[in-house]
Amino acid sequence: MKPAQLRIPRHWIVWTVVLFALTFALGFAAKWIAALRMESLGASINRVNSPLLDKLALVLDKLDQVTVVGVILVIVFIILLFVKGWRLALGTVVVTGLGWITTLVVKTVVAEPRPSTAGLTHLLHVNPATLSYPSGHVVFATALVTALAMVCRGTLARTIVLVIGAVFVLLVMWSRLYVGVHYGSDVVGGVLNGVAGVLLFAGLWNLVASRVFAGRGRRVAA
Repeated sequence: MKPAQLRIPRHWIVWTVVLFALTFALGFAAKWIAALRMESLGASINRVNSPLLDKLALVLDKLDQVTVVGVILVIVFIILLFVKGWRLALGTVVVTGLGWITTLVVKTVVAEPRPSTAGLTHLLHVNPATLSYPSGHVVFATALVTALAMVCRGTLARTIVLVIGAVFVLLVMWSRLYVGVHYGSDVVGGVLNGVAGVLLFAGLWNLVASRVFAGRGRRVAA
């Protein structure tokens, strides 16, 4: 494993195609088959509410705002800069950001409208800006955790990142259902989309990094 490269599966192209295929398949299937949208899940979660849960959900609601994403990625870059070096730090934030943006393509193609909030007993008046499938918040959370796991070289470090990251992703999934702006299929699709997007750009990053940084290394050595 070269210093500038992220740890990805050997057949990353195949996995990327499979995961994006599953993402689109779930989106269209849920759009056509109401039962797959798991519409009642959001209402059930929304009924278990409290002021504390409201605050947590509203904080997490800001997760896909461009400024918030930018701040998070800058913080991640600074931390990884000292821990892993600037190449891996840059690679991590690049693949996270680009992986997150792929959700716009999926949203546009699937074009699933937002669920109605008429059946909710506890409204928080959240105003989402884009289409429903998949959840952009979950895509970003999943992309971030996946990219951080790719940076880890040791099994223990990767396990810690994945466990904490899984809790974080589950919290984001819960929050989107709690505020009533997504179907259950949206948050599941967000996980698929997040992993697929990061895997795509991590593979491309490794291809570019192996040439750009190797070339610089040869020039320095000369």
